[in-house]
Amino acid sequence: MTTLSRTRRLTTLVGASILVASATVFGALPAQAAPGGSKGPASEKASYAALGDSFAAGVGGGDYLDLCLTSPSGYAADLADDPSRSQHASLRGCVGATVEDVVASQLAGLDLRTKLVTLTVGANDLGLEAVTEACLFGTVEQCQAAVAMAQVELAQLGPELVASLAAVRAVAPKATIVVTGYPLLLDSSVPQAGFVNAGVLALNEAIASAVALAGDRVVYVDVVNAFLGHGIGSADPWILAPPDLFAFHPTAEGYTAYADAIRSAL
Repeated sequence: MTTLSRTRRLTTLVGASILVASATVFGALPAQAAPGGSKGPASEKASYAALGDSFAAGVGGGDYLDLCLTSPSGYAADLADDPSRSQHASLRGCVGATVEDVVASQLAGLDLRTKLVTLTVGANDLGLEAVTEACLFGTVEQCQAAVAMAQVELAQLGPELVASLAAVRAVAPKATIVVTGYPLLLDSSVPQAGFVNAGVLALNEAIASAVALAGDRVVYVDVVNAFLGHGIGSADPWILAPPDLFAFHPTAEGYTAYADAIRSAL
């Protein structure tokens, strides 16, 4: 993990901690909430496990349940409410998580009984949010520097994703593993859309390529088409825009689109 990635992740987690601590004082969070929360007793093995980063947690969906910013409006919670998964679902996606974090801290509870795993990860490894911010609000030089750093990280992402998928398969050998991409963040009407959206497409290509090498019952789900016409700057955005605290993440409507795309692939 680069120094930039570590710094950004720490900043995000500190901000999340402040948010959740404040919400707890005012009674907005349940007392039993904990990072990497799950539905059902913690000792139960998961028939469905949601792994990954802030998109997997549902950041942007609101009503956060824990320090990972798990949202009941996220796509994972939506899928977990399906009758076949409602009793033994484990929602382990966490704000700031990288590919390394998924393997290191999100695989507990997966075993032979796990039938479905969803995974969204990779944006934090590339510093995609930093690229978006630099290209939207920074100088041309800052944008170019952020893009260059992301390109360096992208070269390493593919092999890391392949290894992470092998780790998931090792602990959940009977599961179907659904790996999602990311939506284009900016509507084409936004001047900087070319730079930013090209970065998202490159990330999605790396993810799809890793999935193609991962073997049977590993499926890639592209959400780009589902979000067309709903990027930042569109008439009906499904992605939060600055200065929102959770900018560049989907809204509840966006997460519904994610869940529907995943269901279509099952």
